[in-house]
Order: sequence, then structure tokens, then C-alpha cells
Amino acid sequence: MPQPRAKILIIDDDIISVRLIAEALSPQYDVIVATTPEEGLQQAKTISPELVLLDVVMPDTSGFEVCRELKKDELTQSIPVIFVTALDAVTQQAEGFELGAVDYITKPVEEAILKARVRAHTRLYRQTLQLASLAATDPLTGLANRRKFDETIIHEISHCQREQQCLSLLIIDIDDFKSYNDNYGHGRGDDCLVFVAKTLTHCARRATDLVSRLGGEEFGVILTGTEARGAEEVAAEIIACFNHQQYEHNYASQHSYLTVSIGICTTDFGLLSAPIPNERTMVDCADKALYRAKNSGRNRFCCNAWPDEI
Repeated sequence: MPQPRAKILIIDDDIISVRLIAEALSPQYDVIVATTPEEGLQQAKTISPELVLLDVVMPDTSGFEVCRELKKDELTQSIPVIFVTALDAVTQQAEGFELGAVDYITKPVEEAILKARVRAHTRLYRQTLQLASLAATDPLTGLANRRKFDETIIHEISHCQREQQCLSLLIIDIDDFKSYNDNYGHGRGDDCLVFVAKTLTHCARRATDLVSRLGGEEFGVILTGTEARGAEEVAAEIIACFNHQQYEHNYASQHSYLTVSIGICTTDFGLLSAPIPNERTMVDCADKALYRAKNSGRNRFCCNAWPDEI
């Protein structure tokens, strides 16, 4: 299946230069044009281009400052930037590279050089994204792995603290999974894990929800901007899905089908001053709720707030 066309963002106030570059690239790429730094920064966040072609000399704000802003924002910091400029002084180019630019193209632009460098950097960027995705993915289930889970919960704690929002975490454990593996075999056990992953993804369906395999038969779901009631609704839907589908498990201790137990931890950062939980604190909090669910008969969820007095 062919890849979609790469998106190239041109930030340049020189209409003639923009037209020449756009005409050269349009047959192979989706070209988006911004003629002001403000528009360029907004477009970079909105469309997530694979490459930014950035003029150095613009009214009011230099391209160097625009590049600095792009590299400060986590939404745009990984996007490669090529400066397109009439400036060819070594000191100017050095400044651009120090800010994070990947290349320079001098004006007047030579079409062959432009196409070659755009092709090389878009290809490299896509390869980098693919490698990063593979490094963050559990190979069996296709879910985010423990590394991605840890990175995300650290980020969401910071985000929810800044926005004074709620953050909820679900830790999900397959009930009696050892007996499933012992009696059905590890091949069927792998099929079971894939089935669980699909069910969890179906229930935690918002774009901002992260479903992860933490290891073995344990999974995690990060629900950003979600209060306790919302987290309980997601957990209840997960429990109901497994009870409805009745995936065969004749060796379970409570039922003849597969079930899960869930522990929930919710922190309302709008009610906190200090201390602020870290990722380990929230996981431990959800784990304690999970143990209660297990000890209360399994196939259910239990909730904790952090800290306890909230």
C-alpha cells in the first residue's frame, strides 16, 4: 500500500520564492504555505508536516526565532526544519544548526537541489517515526508497551497539573491467566492476550486514551482529563464487554469464560497543592485497588483516589 504524500510547510513572506518552491514540489508533495511567522507556527501544530521550509529573513520575527519556537513546543519539536535563505555566512548557518535545523538551501533556489534535499529529509523523518513507533509498541498485541506507558503517564501528570484537570489510570489484570496458559497452552494464551487488547481498545476509544500492555497479563489505560466517574464508566464497560463476549476459559475459578479485574486511581489536580504524585505513586495506587478487586471475587473494578483524603 503506497504511503500518503508527505506534507511540506513553507513559511516565507516572499511570494515569488514561495510560488517557485510550491510549483517545484507540488507534483510529489502536499504543499501548505504560510506567509507570516504566526500563521506558520499555527499551521505546524495543526497539520503536523513532515518538513518545514523556513525563510530566515522575515518582517518583525526572524526565521531563527520561528525555529526556536518550533523546537520549544513538544507538538512540533521533532519536525525537521530547512532554512531557505539568501544568507550564506558561516556564522548564520551555524546559528541555524544550533537551533536544530537539519539543512540550508540558499536563494535563488535550484530546483534539483531543493527536490533532492526535501526527498532525503522527508524520507529520514518517516524512518525515524517508524523506528520510534516500533520501539514503543508491544509486538504481540500492537498496543503501546511499558516504555510508552511510562513516558505518557509522566507527560500526562505534568499536563493535568498545568491544566488543573483530573487524571485517571486503570490497571487491568486477566483473571486466572496462569491456569489458562497451563491448560490451553501458550499459543492459545497469546491469542487470548490479543483478544483482550482488542477489547480494551474498543472500550477506551478516545484519541487521547492510551491502552498499553504492561507485561504478562497486565494492561494499563491512561485516561487524561477524566474524573473518577468517567473512569468508572470505562471500567464498567470493559467488565461488561468480557461478560457479554464470554471468551472460553473453562479453568477459571469463578466463571467458565474469561474475565478481568480492574484497579482505578484518580487524581484531581485542581484540588492538589502539594505533594504531586509521580508515575510510580499513581501505579501503586491503582495496584492497591486492583488487589481489592481480586480479593473481592474478581470480575469487577475497585477505585482509589490519590491522595486518600480527596
